Amino acid sequence: MPKLMRQYALLGLALVSLGACATPGPAKAYDFNAMKADRISPGISRRFVMAEKSTMAIYNQRKGVVVPVHAHDSEQSTFVQESRLRVVVGGRAFDLRRGQLVAILATAPDSIEVLENSVEYDYFAPPRSSWVDDRDGGSVPPLGPPGERRP
Repeated sequence: MPKLMRQYALLGLALVSLGACATPGPAKAYDFNAMKADRISPGISRRFVMAEKSTMAIYNQRKGVVVPVHAHDSEQSTFVQESRLRVVVGGRAFDLRRGQLVAILATAPDSIEVLENSVEYDYFAPPRSSWVDDRDGGSVPPLGPPGERRP
């Protein structure tokens, strides 16, 4: 395949994959730094953006937090921006460090152990629409024992 043709093919693939992040109408820019973080539980805060077909979230987590086994209808990609996490999916442990990602299929049981204070980026498709209900309600209801986060 000629070089120029290959570049157009790759550009086309990139544009198709970006469609999953598209918002209705014109594009919209978001500033995660300006967003107020939602406190999910002791040791976990979350900022997120809901698009038409996906959700992007940034978690700040304190060492020692454990997210219990849970599952949801969205596929999830978890990327470690800072520090280390242990993600267990279907009984298989992944010790992730900065720059690593694990892709989790929808309905797969997973849990997370925060090994060091961390920043985690999660991408979900389809969107986690139940989160909007939490934010719109004005406060996050009690979630159970310390360290538990809403899956």
